[in-house]
Amino acid sequence: GLCVLTTRYALPDLRAFLGRTVHETKLTRLSRAAGVQLLQSFGVKGSLLPRLPIPDGQEQWNEFEKLVEDVRGHALTLNLLGSYLRDAHHGDIRRVDRINLAEANAEEQGGHAFHVMDAYVQSFENEGPSGQRALAMLRLLGLFDRPASADCLQALWQGEPIAGLTAPLVDLSDDQREVALRRLEDARLLTVNREKPADTLLALDTHPLLREYFAEKLRQDQPEAWQAAHRRLYEHLCSSTQEGEQPTLEDLQPLYQAVAHGCLAGMQQEALEKIYHNRILRGKEVYSIHKLGAFGSDLGAVACFFESPWSRVSPALTEAYQAWLLNEAAYRLRALGRLTEALEPMRASHEMCVKLEDWKQAAIRASNLSELELTLGVVAAAVADGEQAVTYADRSDDAFLQMTFRTTHAEALHLAGRQAEAQAHFTDAEQRQAKRQPTYPLLYSLSGFRYCDLLLAEGELTAWQKTLECGDLSPLSRSGDLSPGSGALRAVSERGKKMFEWREPGDSLLDIALDHLTLGRAALYTALLDASPSDLTTATTQLDHAVAGLRRAGQNDYLPRGLLFRAWLRALIGERTGPERAQSDLDEAWEIAERGAMKLHLADIHLHRARLFFREENYPWDSPQTDLAAARDLIGSCGYHRRDEELADAQAVISSPAA
Repeated sequence: GLCVLTTRYALPDLRAFLGRTVHETKLTRLSRAAGVQLLQSFGVKGSLLPRLPIPDGQEQWNEFEKLVEDVRGHALTLNLLGSYLRDAHHGDIRRVDRINLAEANAEEQGGHAFHVMDAYVQSFENEGPSGQRALAMLRLLGLFDRPASADCLQALWQGEPIAGLTAPLVDLSDDQREVALRRLEDARLLTVNREKPADTLLALDTHPLLREYFAEKLRQDQPEAWQAAHRRLYEHLCSSTQEGEQPTLEDLQPLYQAVAHGCLAGMQQEALEKIYHNRILRGKEVYSIHKLGAFGSDLGAVACFFESPWSRVSPALTEAYQAWLLNEAAYRLRALGRLTEALEPMRASHEMCVKLEDWKQAAIRASNLSELELTLGVVAAAVADGEQAVTYADRSDDAFLQMTFRTTHAEALHLAGRQAEAQAHFTDAEQRQAKRQPTYPLLYSLSGFRYCDLLLAEGELTAWQKTLECGDLSPLSRSGDLSPGSGALRAVSERGKKMFEWREPGDSLLDIALDHLTLGRAALYTALLDASPSDLTTATTQLDHAVAGLRRAGQNDYLPRGLLFRAWLRALIGERTGPERAQSDLDEAWEIAERGAMKLHLADIHLHRARLFFREENYPWDSPQTDLAAARDLIGSCGYHRRDEELADAQAVISSPAA
């Protein structure tokens, strides 16, 4: 017969038979590839493009690989996450941040993993002082959502004893503490990170399931100890962190951790104001977003203030801060490409601000809602909310908002095909800007990018006509006359250059990337219409900068724009296929837009694919006609009438017998 034993402990009684009737296999973590395969077997959906940098290295991970490494390849945890993502979150890997492992364990395995831990706890409790020390070590790890650093552990066990939690660990000798750690290491319940050669303790870590088990027990059975321990960690991290003038994302990590501990200690208002708002965002500077593009880290911090993501904020916060946090969550979800999740908190925040008659904040929320609705393809609603943003801004008497949100409304009108109305609003906004800041008389930042998009529309239409007609960079105007739209292209180029002349250290990563995109588009159209080699070089440089900048900015809702224009350029200069070519850019844009339900981007991608590749004998996708039909359906259903003429041009050429 065959008997299989699985255990975390070695079995000394069987050692005499090893190699004969007993064979021992040490099961370690799953490999990264095996972990990815396991998640996919549950129907988990995510990106397989390697875009996420690993800590302290140049290698890049995709979303599956990052999740496998986050749980250190632990098979049971990956089983729980995979099955729960499938059952509760439609398999969307991005929603792993919404999973409570205790809940997942109860739902998917009837609490099996936690029942096993119950047995371990009973065993340790029966071992006397040595077992109780080991158990106390494990309980401390339930306070963390990451490896517990030595300084945080020392803050817990070197201070006054926390009743019911740290008493067995206070005043231990180094030898006693080492015995407890070795005990847990031998049982494979703990990983000790030591610095060689002195074996100095750096951090303790354990499986996420074990952390969640002890967190759940401590939170339920000893709430006072739970809050006292988190308060101590919060105070330690706040006082020991020196972030400096230009901190990196790594420098800010202790403050993000402090936010989590502060909220768990019941100190939400203080953690929000003193740490998240003042030290991470740095107030109006919005440092972590504008300078670091840290949308993922910020969303994790914002989630700490929610009782139920993304609908119910902690009632311990003031109503105004609750509305603000709903908007913060929505903005970060949108940037991460999770647009459908962003819609509920954004609408809720807007309604709260209107109810409070806080017209400044209501204007900001209405503008954000309009931008989100545009990307989702609800153009009529975006026009209405853009108009509402202007109304609220006028009530607020804030000159900056009155100028800015006229461009929000104008952009929605432009994409709806109402160019004359859009132009009138942009003109009004720029006049207000010149009056408000005479030394900067042109619209800049996102407002300037929107206006340039309108100004480039005629040149873009003509450039696409040239692409459909010739498919190369030969000059459209062979008589020496300037091509249609050339004057507007020169004007936009001058505007774009002016933005870099006006550049300031506080400018956001997004603003810089969008200015590169504006210059790249203007140069691309000029190269197409006037066959200028220098403009082709400029277009290549600027569009590469734009895509790289949008990646650094962390704005997935804007990134498809940069990818699409670069794909156009690459197709024209013959770089159509391969990992760094036009098709690759189009495929990446498609993945982002499809996962985020970004319907206007999807319409543009369908159009780009058909117009750039319809001459290819082996069309990379279904067919040009299928892409055109999909574009037509999206443009019509969304009210995206800015593309009507481009669609008609493409249909006339691609549907002709010659094509």
